[in-house]
Amino acid sequence: MRLFGVMLIMVLLTNLFAADADLRKIREQAAAWFSGSGTASEARRALETQQPDGSWRDVNYADRNRGHWAPRRHLSRAVVLAAEYRRGREKGAADAKLRDAAVKALGFWAARDCTSPNWWHQSIGTPMELCSAILLLGDGLPSEVLAELRPILDRSEPGMTAQNRVWLAGIQLLKGAIFEQPEWVREGADAVSAELHVAAPGMEGIQPDWSFHQHGPQLQFGNYGLAYFSEMTKWLAILHGTRFALPEEKAEILTSYYHHGLRWVLFDRQMDFSACGRQINGGQVRAKYRSVTGTAARLNRVLGVRHRVTENDFRFSGSRYFPDSDFYVQRNGGDCYWSVKMSSSRTVPSETVNSENLLGRLAGHGATMFMSGRGELVDIGALWEWRQIPGVTSVQDDSPLVCKNPGLRNKCGWVGGLSDDEIGFCAMDFDNGEVAAKKSFFFFGPGMIAVGSDIRSGVDAPVVTTIAQMRTDEEVAVHRFGDLEGTEVANGAFLYRILKTDGKLSAGSEERTGNWKRVTEALSDAPVRGRIFTCAINHGRKPENAFYAYQVVYLPQAAECSAKLLETGSESIHAVAGKDAVMAAFHEAGTVTLPDGTVLEAKQPALVMLRNGRIYAADPGRKRKILDVVLAGRKYRLPFPQGAEAGRTVSVPAER
Repeated sequence: MRLFGVMLIMVLLTNLFAADADLRKIREQAAAWFSGSGTASEARRALETQQPDGSWRDVNYADRNRGHWAPRRHLSRAVVLAAEYRRGREKGAADAKLRDAAVKALGFWAARDCTSPNWWHQSIGTPMELCSAILLLGDGLPSEVLAELRPILDRSEPGMTAQNRVWLAGIQLLKGAIFEQPEWVREGADAVSAELHVAAPGMEGIQPDWSFHQHGPQLQFGNYGLAYFSEMTKWLAILHGTRFALPEEKAEILTSYYHHGLRWVLFDRQMDFSACGRQINGGQVRAKYRSVTGTAARLNRVLGVRHRVTENDFRFSGSRYFPDSDFYVQRNGGDCYWSVKMSSSRTVPSETVNSENLLGRLAGHGATMFMSGRGELVDIGALWEWRQIPGVTSVQDDSPLVCKNPGLRNKCGWVGGLSDDEIGFCAMDFDNGEVAAKKSFFFFGPGMIAVGSDIRSGVDAPVVTTIAQMRTDEEVAVHRFGDLEGTEVANGAFLYRILKTDGKLSAGSEERTGNWKRVTEALSDAPVRGRIFTCAINHGRKPENAFYAYQVVYLPQAAECSAKLLETGSESIHAVAGKDAVMAAFHEAGTVTLPDGTVLEAKQPALVMLRNGRIYAADPGRKRKILDVVLAGRKYRLPFPQGAEAGRTVSVPAER
């Protein structure tokens, strides 16, 4: 019995030592992670400009802005100072001035206790920055200052959903490491682990198609989805090698999210403008690219993957449709990139929050972004005419463009896409109360054909379909061939060809002056200048049954883009044929005549593609169980996926 008691005490002591060792390792690994904050020059500048009381003259501590809250710059500088101190200490050259400056900054904050009207700063932003600085300083932070900061840290409590839940859980586990509370670490680690999963239908977070949702069914790759990727990678690294470490299968989910989701919207050292979310201000498309690639490199190191992330990783080709987010991407190596951001009655097109994205109401109405590596869309938002977003058919009036009226979203549910992983297309029925249309976007390698029909509006203002609006430093060349149909416009790396329309074409470039304040209230109204190329079709006022079809081709590979329109049995059926595929958007049941005279018939509305001896199909409406197709007199029946898999592409062999 006595021996058993001794052994029990030894086990308890061993567990206690292990727990202490785990907490110590978490503190060390967290400090190592945060030590990458800022640069030496930023730290020196913060040191030189700091006031005796620990503040900075250029920080407005009374600011009440909800989004770009000025006092947070104080905390960021405290972290930068602490990080530079940590880096020097690791090299055996700790600078006491940096440590003292960071401590003064934290002491000032504890005394001032700045608060924001936005809950996020109180519960997440401020506590996270404080935890970072505390862990970087380590035993260099006086215990009395830590005690003064604790009430501020304790405003953060676990809860909420998706990325907000991850932030709050992370703060909880860092607090547990700082204050030697292993149960807090366990609570936080368990919450982080629980949130690293593919979400159930209707829930926020990683979607089954590897897109990311937050604030409802809304594409959030570049805002919350990027933060999620960064945060989850951070917790994998910080908890690694401890009893709180995340399971291996969680790392596999995060890796899949990167490879099948985030990676697809990176091109030309920037993130696709349409994937960035509401934060698309100056420099952010480049910064988001760097954040993803930097985090991917860190994830590789954590997982022991010996691969250096370079720009070549984003020169791949392929086609991907994200049915949970109404979003399509076509990639052509390192040459060009294409995307279409649609929305339906199932999804939220865009948002205005904290006075960010004040002009983005139309950004999810069929926006087509295409790039060639020439920086065509870099920081375009300050100069854009936001009523003329490429790919969008919209009313040119003075209605507000802030995303606050759900009644101006697309009311239609027939929105979808189809892909065989190499090429594909997407289509949408659209009606937001201002304008209605049937729209399709077909992709054949380095080119796109866009078709629109049944365009109508009751608003007494011009209705315009914008083909392109991007930066340029070249002259615009217009080549007319008799009627408008066949007219070609060349600018930069792209050729624009009008295939048919009843509208009027305009194309040209102009010098513009804009600013970022019109996009996000908290930003500067300093002038931003640039030359912008615009190509658009004007359908006139109150159009009825207006239509268009145009082609956009990557000029260096124009010879590969031989796609053409096909004869259909209805204006509501859009179809094109390329050198090895036929694509048809049956907005209603009907027929398409193929180049060889063969007839393709869809008995129900659907998307259909013929390629490589197979029939591919998808149900944009997500209500049908089957599709009946007749090709060259032979009947085929394709079963559509149901439930969470609805809207996905299916295929069967075609016997011809």
